[in-house]
Amino acid sequence: MFSVPQRCYTAVAPEKTTIRAERWKLLNQPPTLASLPVPTRSGAIAGFWRRVLAFAVDAFITALPCGLLGFAFYNFFSRFEAEGILIGFALTLIYFATLGSSVGGGQTIGHRIMHIRVVDREGNFISRKRSVLRYLIFLGPILLTSEVIPASGRFGVKTAIDWLISGAEIAIVYLYLFNRNSRQSLHDLATDTYVVDATSVGKLELPQFWAWHWAILGGAALIGAVLSIGFGSAVGQSAPFPELIAIQQTVLKSGKVRSVGVFAQKNWRNGETSTGLNVIVDWKGKPPFTEKDATEVADIVLRADPQAGDRDFITVKFKEGFTIGFARFSYNRQVSHNPATWAREDQSFGLR
Repeated sequence: MFSVPQRCYTAVAPEKTTIRAERWKLLNQPPTLASLPVPTRSGAIAGFWRRVLAFAVDAFITALPCGLLGFAFYNFFSRFEAEGILIGFALTLIYFATLGSSVGGGQTIGHRIMHIRVVDREGNFISRKRSVLRYLIFLGPILLTSEVIPASGRFGVKTAIDWLISGAEIAIVYLYLFNRNSRQSLHDLATDTYVVDATSVGKLELPQFWAWHWAILGGAALIGAVLSIGFGSAVGQSAPFPELIAIQQTVLKSGKVRSVGVFAQKNWRNGETSTGLNVIVDWKGKPPFTEKDATEVADIVLRADPQAGDRDFITVKFKEGFTIGFARFSYNRQVSHNPATWAREDQSFGLR
């Protein structure tokens, strides 16, 4: 008799078969780009030169439309300097504050070129309001002057505003250069923002700000104020400055100019020396008829200057141009004569 060998079969649960098939499929699946880890850097602060170059690019970009606007409405902007400064500031602020916020991904065009961006301490983009405040502090000292505030010359307000603007400019530059831990400047510290490499992700872990930076800036401001007051007092009491200041005030009181500068000048030519005055005026209203209006200014100078007869020449320069944001254009027209010729010009125009 022959016996047939028996075989044993083991049943496998369907669930286990499915799991094994899925594992086999995953092991044999080729890797994709999405499955590969992306290398990132946490909190890589942007360096000094990258920020400077990005700012230069942005300044150039904003200057182009502002310059075109200035030439398109030249008569207006050459007459109303303060309005041009304010319009240019507003246009430039819109560009920087919008692109530097979450709307623009924390990157202006200059930032994109230099691969940097603006973030908060958590590595997130900042809001539009925060971005506006940030760039108000940054662009204000660069683009604004005391000329935009009416009657700023009264009660020393103009001097105080100029001091504040100059102090902010110095603080911005100083912190850019010497706050190496975080590279935060004045506007960054005020809004708790940072400029980082565009590939950086996550929260920033940085050393604490060195408090002695504020002490250095405060001490520099105090020394500057003391030296300015002392130097200004000494200059005002020494010759020939009192005479020049008197001439300047007389020209201003005529009501024909917005601003005026009076400077003594000495020339050496072919072994001969000549001395005279340079009077630089910013005319009110329409651009002047050069010869006649220059004669009016020279007539005022001749009456106010006790040493007019001893001078070899008096030059009147008309300052023209515009300042709109980072776009600036200047053109000076001048007329120069000796005092005797100016006196004849006075008679020809019926000024005397």
